[in-house]
Amino acid sequence: MLCSGRSLQVLVLWLTLILTVDSRRTRSRTKRWSAGMLLSKKIMDGTKSQKLKTSHLLRIDEHDFTMRPAFAGPAVPVGVDVQVESLDSISEVDMDFTMTLYLRHYWKDERLAFPSATNKSMTFDGRLVKKIWVPDVFFVHSKRSFIHDTTTDNIMLRVFPDGHVLYSLRVTVTAACNMDFSRFPLDSQTCTLELESYAYTDEDLMLYWKSGDESLSTDDRISLSQFLIQKFHTTSRLAFYSSTGSYNRLYINFTLRRHIFFFLLQTYFPATLMVMLSWVSFWIDRRAVPARVPLGITTVLTMSTIITGVNASMPRVSYIKAS
Repeated sequence: MLCSGRSLQVLVLWLTLILTVDSRRTRSRTKRWSAGMLLSKKIMDGTKSQKLKTSHLLRIDEHDFTMRPAFAGPAVPVGVDVQVESLDSISEVDMDFTMTLYLRHYWKDERLAFPSATNKSMTFDGRLVKKIWVPDVFFVHSKRSFIHDTTTDNIMLRVFPDGHVLYSLRVTVTAACNMDFSRFPLDSQTCTLELESYAYTDEDLMLYWKSGDESLSTDDRISLSQFLIQKFHTTSRLAFYSSTGSYNRLYINFTLRRHIFFFLLQTYFPATLMVMLSWVSFWIDRRAVPARVPLGITTVLTMSTIITGVNASMPRVSYIKAS
């Protein structure tokens, strides 16, 4: 009986120890989980406070950005430079071209100036662009254009402590190009992409090439199947509208020369061969009418097919072409 009593005491002691260890483990897990939740809350709160600090630093809510910088004062100088990424296509039928480019604007807005001990700039995405003033540059004679949005809007805004702003976006634009086909396919074409402010005249906004001819840069790998790109250059002038006034207009000019070898193989060589084949009729006896007539008809039909194929890829111009 004494032994059984001692065994019972030992068993109770062991159960008590086991329950004590389990309760301590549960408490430690609860503390770790609570600490993790507090840490995540602190991180979230830190992000919110950082957002408020940035907004307060630029003082966006303190100004009316619907008006241009230095409103009612001198014109705002807006420098422009362009990097041509690709020249995608040239359409003779529609008389247009498609180009993808990086368009960058430079101006100063003292309302965005902020104190900085390191004199470093701050970079933002397209969400801030909707809250501040940006130049309203558009493409004259544009048929279609869009800003790339994969995987996000391809817009960048960089603000410097003294208020200077760099605004960059990636655009694909399809614009009209008046072409002259009187020497086709031995022709050269000059196409122009024109940039201009839509609302602000030269009294409010002075649009200019930031670095002259060096403001336009191109990728050396740009090439076209039918054309050789001879030259890219920039120009500028005033565009006058009788109802609204004068505007600064910038031009991106590029000259294209058509490759002739394709047309030699597809047009000139077959046409020359058919003309030489038609000469065979001079060596056929004049009394062999069934042989002479099909030869002449075949030659005429083949030449008509070649001409129709060439004209199908050309606009319906009212003048004579070289081909």
